[in-house]
Amino acid sequence: MRIFIAGDSTAADYPSGQAPQAGWGQALAEFVDVPVVNAAYPGASARSSVERLGMHDRIMAEIGPDDVLLICFGHNDGRHDQGRFGAPSGSYTGHLRRYVAGARARGARPVLVTSVERRTPGGTPTHGAYPDAMRALARADRVPLIDLQAASARRWRELGPDATRSLFLWLGPHPNYPLGSADDTHFTAAGAIEVARLLLAEAGPELPPAVRMPADLTWKAPMPVPSIDARSGERRGEYPTATPQEVGAICRRAADLLPVLDGAGPDGRAALLEAMAGALDDRADALVAAADAETALGTVRLTGEVARTSGQLRLFAEVLREGSLLDVRLDSADPGAVPPKPDLRRMNVPLGVVGVFGASNFPFAFSVGGGDTASALAAGCPVVVKAHELHPETSALTLAALRAGAATAGFPEDVVQLVHGREAGTALVQDGRVRAIGFTGSVRGGRYLHDLAMARPEPIPFYGELGSLNPLVVTPGAAEARLAEIAAGLAASATLGAGQFCVKPGLVLAPAGAGLAEAMAEHVTALGPQTLLGDAIRTGFSEGAAARGTIPGLRTVATGRAGEAREVAARLMAGPVSLLGTSELLLEECFGPLTVVLEYTGADELAEALAAAPGTLTVTLHSEPAETELAGRLVALARDRAGRLVFDSYPTGVAVGWAQQHGGPYPATTAPTTTSVGTAAVHRFLRPVAYQNCPPPLLPPALRDGNPWRLPRRVDGTLTLPDGLSDVRPERPAAQ
Repeated sequence: MRIFIAGDSTAADYPSGQAPQAGWGQALAEFVDVPVVNAAYPGASARSSVERLGMHDRIMAEIGPDDVLLICFGHNDGRHDQGRFGAPSGSYTGHLRRYVAGARARGARPVLVTSVERRTPGGTPTHGAYPDAMRALARADRVPLIDLQAASARRWRELGPDATRSLFLWLGPHPNYPLGSADDTHFTAAGAIEVARLLLAEAGPELPPAVRMPADLTWKAPMPVPSIDARSGERRGEYPTATPQEVGAICRRAADLLPVLDGAGPDGRAALLEAMAGALDDRADALVAAADAETALGTVRLTGEVARTSGQLRLFAEVLREGSLLDVRLDSADPGAVPPKPDLRRMNVPLGVVGVFGASNFPFAFSVGGGDTASALAAGCPVVVKAHELHPETSALTLAALRAGAATAGFPEDVVQLVHGREAGTALVQDGRVRAIGFTGSVRGGRYLHDLAMARPEPIPFYGELGSLNPLVVTPGAAEARLAEIAAGLAASATLGAGQFCVKPGLVLAPAGAGLAEAMAEHVTALGPQTLLGDAIRTGFSEGAAARGTIPGLRTVATGRAGEAREVAARLMAGPVSLLGTSELLLEECFGPLTVVLEYTGADELAEALAAAPGTLTVTLHSEPAETELAGRLVALARDRAGRLVFDSYPTGVAVGWAQQHGGPYPATTAPTTTSVGTAAVHRFLRPVAYQNCPPPLLPPALRDGNPWRLPRRVDGTLTLPDGLSDVRPERPAAQ
């Protein structure tokens, strides 16, 4: 038997960082000898727990025969925000019934629990019609009821206001509450224990009897995320993981700041991004030192990456000052038209809070201060970043720089916040205040989070960059004209950063007999031992290389020098292109310093092989001018499989600019119409809104006649620039 709890903040578990706050569910576990699975979440209502927070689905995925489900909502159900409101005899009871039906269908016993009362002068009830609605539901559907509201109201009256104060979160200055607390809703440990005692007394045979009376509670500190030295494996430090409750509080804070970023307008947000860029540059030495220890990517590479990251922030400041990201469109009214044409004004507005998942292989450019964060802030969206577990110190230092920049620009530091831990990442995707996710990582991890985002009652966009094979094609003419040059460049590209670039060429299609693999071999053999980002990545690479080594007909052409136990050797493998029909592995990314050369015997075999490639970030073509017909055929195939086509060079190295496209069909990304690099990335976090016949005082500045923000705008179909003559809309002839 297990006791499951579906409820709100009064029942929730709290981490050590919020002690002495505690919930009655946290205390209940100390009274009984059966497991308590507490899914209660601060701020939840019956409706939001089902539609936004995923509480119902998580419980139903685990609960089983002989378990008990305590269903306790009512504190937040009357609130008209965050999708929480449910009428007492309507949506509220409807969502309670979903818990009841779900538990019964799985052989568990549902028990309804009215909400514990708040502390009020004279014991005045505070939950309106919700307790009576739950009581009526219990009678109608024959569900056991624990009337905690009535029991707690009696107890608070017995004790009186002075004695009850010690049960609620009334505190003077405290390490976890520097300003103290005056809270008549939430409990200290003593209050949580008292409510759990009342619950068990009212429950009778519905719950197991108490086997002890705890005098206090022990708050469990979440398992920390360690910072590991990538070269030695030594532990460098620890960073506390965020509980789902803490993630909820962080997301609430982010949502509160949405009007601040939006109201700052393009110029204000541009100043914010520039200040953040300056703070990163000022801290570059410390950032690089931490990142090199955690990733072993080298100080030269990481110094350049910090500069790229601050450059991205400045680029999006430029985007804001240019102004076209808001896509302002004005259509004049025409009362004489049949039917009359309204005044329509359209612009892009921020989507909402954005969750960003840091990438393992780019600790700056695709992490806390990277392109997802820069583009979301440019759009006016507060950001909550889930730090990658391979570089938590780098993430924390980067966050400190961004927050310092925000303060310098006059913004609240919490426009960017950070959480650590895998459970925190799941909670971030499922939090109802988060409106979009930016992710860079593995296919397995990205697909799991993507499916969580899609399974939300209100699905949200998930902009995931997952896995990419990045085929590179060498035509017969190119192989004949510059084999040595291509071999050297390709070997360098495939092993750059220990083969941990998202655009590493993992599959090479070369003409049979040209000797490309053999020409590459000397470069691969000369490579020293490769240090990968972490244990899981090293294990994945070793297993992937070993699995490919068992494919009949695929030979190992070259291996780099071996090293210590934490290092790997680069691999170059080759075989006939016909192997694509025998092994799916050859069409999957192997993250690390391994590439496969497959040899074709004719144009048709080459085209067929390229057509078999999955969606990818890049396709690269090396050809000669005399091969226009073949090249044209290959380009047509490549365009349907990739977001960026590269000619006579190498895909590693992604220029950040206005014309860049870093995306592609699945599994390269989950949203192939978007990019995560370049100025177009901002459009992921914007949505259009039209104002029809809006009174002028209610229009946002971007849509007002005077164009106070001096934006480029399309007026009656004509693009008008702020320095031109057309801030005033042109007159239109009357309808004929």
